[in-house]
Amino acid sequence: MTRPDDLAGAGRRRTGWRAGAGLAAGAVLLAGCAAVPPVPAPATPSATPVVVEPAQAARIVTAASDALRAADTAGDPALLAQRVTGPEKDLRTAAFAVRAKGAQPAGTGAADELDPLTSMLPRQEGWPRFFLTVTDPGADEKPSLVVLRSDSAREPYRIWGTPSLLPGVSLPAVDAPSAGVEVVAPDEDTNLVAAPQAVADRYADVLTKGGASGFAAQFADDPYRSEVTASVAAQTAALSASGGTLTQQHTVQPGSVIAVRTRDGGALVVAALRWESTSTGPAGGRSGTLDPVLAALAGRERATSATVVREEVLAFAVPPTDGGPVRVLAAESGPVSVTAA
Repeated sequence: MTRPDDLAGAGRRRTGWRAGAGLAAGAVLLAGCAAVPPVPAPATPSATPVVVEPAQAARIVTAASDALRAADTAGDPALLAQRVTGPEKDLRTAAFAVRAKGAQPAGTGAADELDPLTSMLPRQEGWPRFFLTVTDPGADEKPSLVVLRSDSAREPYRIWGTPSLLPGVSLPAVDAPSAGVEVVAPDEDTNLVAAPQAVADRYADVLTKGGASGFAAQFADDPYRSEVTASVAAQTAALSASGGTLTQQHTVQPGSVIAVRTRDGGALVVAALRWESTSTGPAGGRSGTLDPVLAALAGRERATSATVVREEVLAFAVPPTDGGPVRVLAAESGPVSVTAA
């Protein structure tokens, strides 16, 4: 049967816009360059086929990029549904809403470009399926790890997340695209310091509790966590000084964790988190002015309290047993809704 993606055109396109808002008001700005490892020599082929062939993967990414461009050109977020899903769809839809209100979304750490350099193609049967593509550095000079998912044989692959690599990060080596990579189940901990689902859950706890988390020592320091910690501390101090409060929590979105085996025996894990924070002013106090991006999503410019929901897509390098701490490789984060009163 011919899949919808088999009909996608060749040739590469660039996305024309970015989604999000600054972390202090709702997201993250990450600077610097990141290294992409060379493609290793092919491993011994497995009996399980790759989900798509390398050339087909390139056509799929091109088709998805074209759909993003079409939505941007038409100014119509409804067009995103053709080739975008999950956190990426939520982030980009929010960006459309912000632009419609005359505000300018800031960077989220999402991909500037969708020009593929290489792909990680799982050996997998049945659905849902996924594959990952490393893209050429864009305007932010950082490669991105683009995750594409398909729910069934009748559904095209859609972009699910595009986190950009953090400064100084190198992706772990995996088998060549033609050989494919082994899928690691969310609850599998064979030769790993922790199962993929546990890694995501523990990092969410670290983002919520900071150094007080019992899992903090299991993760290497990373710029994303530093930005989140600094932002939360600054907002908490400002609100406390006026008699207000800030509460926040990060949780893993159900069914979001995917992972593939790396050549060192570890795993490359990707997960989506939901970050919900509520800021409340002092009782009887005056309303404050919301950041323009948050105001656009809230539908009002001033409020005495606001609950911001952000979505985060994170990639981790999970080492084999006794291989050291888990490293965060890539991140994107931005506000998708605001409720203000």
